Parts: sequence; C-alpha cells; structure tokens
Amino acid sequence: MNSTKIDDSNSVVLCGELETTIQTHSPEGTHIEEGFEGTNVDLKESPFLVKNDLFDGLLHVMIRDLPGNAYDFDGEKDVLWEVQIQGKFKRQIKGPIYYALELPQHEKYKVTAFIRLLAKATLSLARTMGHKEMHLSYGGGNELPHMAGPAFHSFDRVVVTPEGETPPQLGNHLPLTESDVSRKKAFSKTGLELDLNSTYTFSAKNRRFDPMQWLVVGVPLVRSFNVARFTESVRLALYEVVEESGIPVEDPKGNLTIIATKKHTMRNTFMWLQMSRKQQHEHEAVETLSPKRRWRSKRKSLKAASSPK
Repeated sequence: MNSTKIDDSNSVVLCGELETTIQTHSPEGTHIEEGFEGTNVDLKESPFLVKNDLFDGLLHVMIRDLPGNAYDFDGEKDVLWEVQIQGKFKRQIKGPIYYALELPQHEKYKVTAFIRLLAKATLSLARTMGHKEMHLSYGGGNELPHMAGPAFHSFDRVVVTPEGETPPQLGNHLPLTESDVSRKKAFSKTGLELDLNSTYTFSAKNRRFDPMQWLVVGVPLVRSFNVARFTESVRLALYEVVEESGIPVEDPKGNLTIIATKKHTMRNTFMWLQMSRKQQHEHEAVETLSPKRRWRSKRKSLKAASSPK
C-alpha cells in the first residue's frame, strides 16, 4: 500500500456558492494599487472589462459546469475551465510578466506535510508538461503565497493580431499554431517582444482545479482533495515583477521572455480574478448534502448529544 496517496474526494464539502471577484478597472486607465478589494461579478455575464495603466481589454471566463455554459472546450473533456484575455498593452513593461495562482493573503501560509507533498507533486507535473521555470512561494516577506510562471510561456495559446486586422472572437476555441509549439519548447529563444500596436489574445486552460466542486483532481500522488481544507479563496493574477528580493529589476526593453529568478517582492498586478467558496457551519450546509451524508451527519450529532459530559 502506498501511504503517500491521499484521496479526500469523499469528505463532506461544507462550503457555500461560488463567489467571483475581479480587479476593479480604472475608467481613466491609470495605475491600480495592489490590494484584495475588487468588484463582485456574475460569471454568466462574462466577459469583463480590464483597464489600467498597462493593459486595456477583456477577460472571459468559461467553466464547464457553470449553469448555461455552451462552450465544449473543443472536445477536451478533461478541461474544467478556461480563461481568455484579449486587449492591447498601453506601455512597455517594466519587468518580467508572470501568470500566477495565488492566495489573497499577506501572511505566510502555514505549511504542513501534506502541503509540501502537494506542492512537490504539482511542480513535478508542471515541469513534465514543459513549465520548467515555475516559481513557488509560501508567502511572507512581501510575497503572496503563490505558484507562478512566465506568462507568455504559461499560456496555452498566444495570438498576436497586427493593427488593422481582426483578432479572434472571445468564447471560441483558439487553435494550436506553430508559434505556440515553439514558444513552449524554446521559450527563451523565441525573441518575443512587446508590440504596442498589436492586439494580444491569450488562453489558459485548467484541468486540475474544479471551482464548482472546490476540488483539486488528477495530481500525481494526490488523486483529489477538498480545497476547503486549506483555503476559502484562490486568485488568478497577471503581473509585472518590479523588484526581486527587494532589488529593482532591470528594464526588459520589451523582451517578453525575461524571467524573475528570485522573490517577487514588489509587483504591478494588471489583472486578477478571485474565486471563493466560504465555509458554512454544519447546520447550514447539511440540507445540501446527499441523503447518505445527511444521515451520517445526523448520527454524528446524536452520538455527540448522548455522550456523557
């Protein structure tokens, strides 16, 4: 028996409905301060406006099990959800651009043996898929707890549409191109440079985190587990690294393949999407459980009440 395998999929999920928040856009297109306060949105009304000093465009979120979803993810049955981003960069970047999955908290995350196992398994999986420059931090020291990678390497699709041409329509499948293949295989050698006149369309698919069930699935060593055990909120973010370990980064001069090798101690976040499922007390959630789980919960309560004080 392999003692490192953990399956938490059968534990009772005591959490409420999915709540989604996005970074509040700047109507004037100015810099937005770092923070966790945003605008609550209904995913059924996607896409959403993204506007700040660096980027002007739209964010589109498609979740397989979201009521009313008609997108079939081009037949890829293991894809749980997809994010598409489209727009123009308004200025040259000041540092490496990163795409992160993070926790919206300033405190260092309390690491357990299970978390270390999960992080090791996730990093191993990412690296076997070609993401060799993943950055992992448990937070603290001006960093948020996160797992991040160079954005233009992390995206599944990158479409650059020259000025005067029509970019792809959001909500449609973006086909794999030769540039996507070369970008994944030899990222540092692609010579990608930012073009302020072109429209950029990005796509990122997720096969491991199911926000509707609040589960992580399909990670080596860990078959599945209930995310509510560890956090009520996760956030996707796009940002430029401004300082590494307290030292200002060098001007990348438009080079989109620059990598940050140290701590991301100061950054400029120009897009984020936060998903939350707040935990409920057992008496609030018990009516949403299956009959079998309701019976187990009731039996547990009766046993506790009959126990001698």
